[in-house]
Amino acid sequence: MCARTEAGKRGDPRIDTVQLAGMLPHDATFREWVALFTPHIETVTEAQAAQFIRLVCEIESRAELATNREAARRFHTILRRTFVAWRDARHRAR
Repeated sequence: MCARTEAGKRGDPRIDTVQLAGMLPHDATFREWVALFTPHIETVTEAQAAQFIRLVCEIESRAELATNREAARRFHTILRRTFVAWRDARHRAR
C-alpha cells in the first residue's frame, strides 16, 4: 500500500505530495519563482509550472510522486524546499 493511502487511513491532516504538486501550479508566487528559471517566458502559466515540476522530478505524471520515492525526494528537496526558502526570504525582505 502506498504512503499516500496509509496517511489517509491514519487521518493524517498533512497534504500529500501528489496533492501538493497539483496545487502548486495554481499558486501565483510559485509561478513567479518558476519564471526565475525560464527567462524566455515572462509569465509562467499553470500548465508550464506543472511541466516544470515534472521536469525537475523526472516524471511523466505528478501521480508518479505517490509511488516513485526518488521523484518524491526530488520534489521535496530540490523543488519544494528551494521554493519555500525563496518565498520566505522574499517575504522577510518586505
